[in-house]
Amino acid sequence: MEKLDLAIVGCGGMGTRHMFGVKELAAVAGDVPGMPAFRLAALCDRDEGNMGALAATAEAELGERPQTFTSLERMLDAMPELVALDVTTDTRPHHAIAVAGLQAGKHVQVEKPMALTVTACNRMMAAAEAAGRVLAVAENYRRDPLIRLVRALIAGGAIGDPWMVVDASVGGAGRMVITPWRHKRAYGNTLLDVGVHNVDLMLYEVGRIEQVYAQVQLYDRIRRRSSRASNISAFYAASSAGAADVVEADVEDSAFATLNFGANVLGQWTMSSSGHGQGFGKKAIYGSKGSIEPGTSRSGRGPKLYLDGGRDPLPDGELLALVPDFAVDPGTARLFGGERLTSYSFDYPSIDRKITATVLMDYAQAIVSGSPPEVGGVEGRHAVAVCNGLFESARLNRALSLAALERGDPEVSPWQRELDAELGLS
Repeated sequence: MEKLDLAIVGCGGMGTRHMFGVKELAAVAGDVPGMPAFRLAALCDRDEGNMGALAATAEAELGERPQTFTSLERMLDAMPELVALDVTTDTRPHHAIAVAGLQAGKHVQVEKPMALTVTACNRMMAAAEAAGRVLAVAENYRRDPLIRLVRALIAGGAIGDPWMVVDASVGGAGRMVITPWRHKRAYGNTLLDVGVHNVDLMLYEVGRIEQVYAQVQLYDRIRRRSSRASNISAFYAASSAGAADVVEADVEDSAFATLNFGANVLGQWTMSSSGHGQGFGKKAIYGSKGSIEPGTSRSGRGPKLYLDGGRDPLPDGELLALVPDFAVDPGTARLFGGERLTSYSFDYPSIDRKITATVLMDYAQAIVSGSPPEVGGVEGRHAVAVCNGLFESARLNRALSLAALERGDPEVSPWQRELDAELGLS
């Protein structure tokens, strides 16, 4: 199948990750009948240094140097043949880039979070509908084949009727979360930037959140860049080499929330990047017959399922026997080496490329088929609404309806309204 001309907008660490995803997808597309792929035709970024570095890497990895532009408008004018944009900037300009691209007749995918506010999300969705183009959100955690297994087990009744979700993570100890902007309200924050992953997994595995009640707090006002290398920070080392080593946070870093999913399902969500001493992490879904602990996305570790009367998790064979019809799609199977995996073993950069390739694969298929992407405006907005709902609920000191938050009801959106004013969306 002919490759679709793609432009990556944003040439930092995330743009580099997506470039490798383009390469990974192209490498397997020929082995799966009908699978579309992308040709990286252009790059756009105001930072010419980062853009030049990514152009050189792309040329070495893909065998072709993409055209480069420091202006989105100039790129759209100069390259009418572009089919799609892949927006990998920080969160603040997502809506403006997406709307401009959609109005120019391009399909658009934006990295998560979809936007800073629900109002911005709604503007993007309206522009996509008016243009008749795909709007996708590059949410990657759910694409892991082992997360696909978790959903199949829950949907297949392996733990009975779900009734409680527990999601708790505490750590950080004053360390900067990858880049300084993640600690600034005007550019996004950890509760939004990281929290959308948690919400999307809850949506994928259990269903929509109908109501949120939360308290939030800023504990670590001063954040310092960690000297410890991590899987994620390694992707951003080059593009953020000149960034500050210390940042003063101006937005809350910890949330304690109660979630109502409807249908008698409740959730407890605790998330803090300011935990000192011993860190802590726990994710589990409890049902009427047992419980399941998903493995961490992109870890290669599969889920643990416990049934009443048993102290140990079910062996892999018994786990798969509960979902005899489960299989991942052919593209994911080709990337990870199997349709019914309970674990896998690759180094972290390889896992990241494969997961990113599945995100791009879904985007390309939506463009070619005309069907909605798996994670589009509705799903992306839901995650933004829940995460911003933490702040709104804390300010108003009451439980809030997600339907009202997703509408952008001003009575439940005072925290976001201030951001909307800064963004020119009031």
